Amino acid sequence: MQPMYVTYQDIVAGRLIPVLSQWRLPELTINIAFQTRHYMPIKNRLFIDFLVDHFTKQGYEKLWNASFE
Repeated sequence: MQPMYVTYQDIVAGRLIPVLSQWRLPELTINIAFQTRHYMPIKNRLFIDFLVDHFTKQGYEKLWNASFE
C-alpha cells in the first residue's frame, strides 16, 4: 500500500485502479522538532512555515476521500 500523495495522480489518470478501497491506512501526524524558538535561524523558521503551508494547501485527504465517493 502506497500513501495517497504518491498514487493520487496515477489513480486520477486511470493508470492505477484502487483495490481494497474500504481499507484505510491509520492516520499519521507529522511533527517538527526543534530545540528552542529563541535564536532560531530565520531559515529554519521559514522552512517550518513552508512545510505547514504546503501540507495544508495540498488537501490530499480531501481529494482522496472524494475520489471514492
